[in-house]
Amino acid sequence: MLDRVEFTVTSRPPSLDLYRRAWTPGPDVTLGGVWVGAVVSDNSGQDYWGLRGTDDFVTGMTHVVSPVCGFRALGTDFDTAAAHLFAEYSGIDWFEPLSYTDGPDRLQTNFSSGRFEWDGDGFHWFDASNRWELHGRTVSDVAITHVPTQPGIEHQVHYRHELMYATGVINGVEVSGYAHQDFAYGPPGMIYTELPVARHLQGMWMSWLHEYPDGRLGGGSFWQGRDGLDFGPGYQLKDGVTTVHHDIVATPTFDDGGKMAALEASVGADTYTFVFDTSGSPLHYFGRLVTDGAGQTPARSWCWVEYAGGMLTPELLDMMNQQFRLVRGR
Repeated sequence: MLDRVEFTVTSRPPSLDLYRRAWTPGPDVTLGGVWVGAVVSDNSGQDYWGLRGTDDFVTGMTHVVSPVCGFRALGTDFDTAAAHLFAEYSGIDWFEPLSYTDGPDRLQTNFSSGRFEWDGDGFHWFDASNRWELHGRTVSDVAITHVPTQPGIEHQVHYRHELMYATGVINGVEVSGYAHQDFAYGPPGMIYTELPVARHLQGMWMSWLHEYPDGRLGGGSFWQGRDGLDFGPGYQLKDGVTTVHHDIVATPTFDDGGKMAALEASVGADTYTFVFDTSGSPLHYFGRLVTDGAGQTPARSWCWVEYAGGMLTPELLDMMNQQFRLVRGR
């Protein structure tokens, strides 16, 4: 069993070239998964969770991640179910082939039920039936964690993440809040669930954005290793500056029902305290930042944790991938 793994964390400013499908963060890797996620709020304080993946099971296909997500209205406690907003995403998963247009000033990923766009104003997510549109402005640098091959790690993986401030309309209601873009890269032909972060390293993933009364933004994202593994890569957005870290430590607290109720994270010299009061699936928890590293309480915050315990084993991931073997030619 691994107890330590070598990795690097770097960052770079966002640019349109980073979202081109041909871009890679290093040699001998190709795209192995893209995820767009959002946790946004309306004026009443109702939170909504949206998630869409591409290329994470079959290259060239989008993936709605249903029935875990689609678009949901989050509950106000662990006992209130997160209601699906759109019925077609509430049952069997929804895959669609994508097409891609690469231009000098605009990129588009199109699929039957919607499209993604990237341009000089940021990222845009449209529903084909005009039930939602979200616009993301990147507020952090793009942080990239690289785990090279080494004893116990058969394949290299690059994982990149960025924070966005999102605005838009969902189901006729104006919303704003948090969004992110995730990209994963590995050896040609491999998808994220075949790569070492998902299979061997991840015990917890977290990302958050907070907004102060004067409009300043902060946030970050990080991993924690499983089963005692020393693995804490991530980054922090503070005062407009993105700082990468290799040794983030997070300590969760669970309630009597086994739900994650709170978390304290040490990021460099700062300590962040979070509380959680709702879940969107057995793996996903949502809450808010109580205090930041300087002891300030933000006006609004959006915090998202993926914690699987010991559920995401290589055997389970391989079983999930079996149904795609024919279309992948594997």
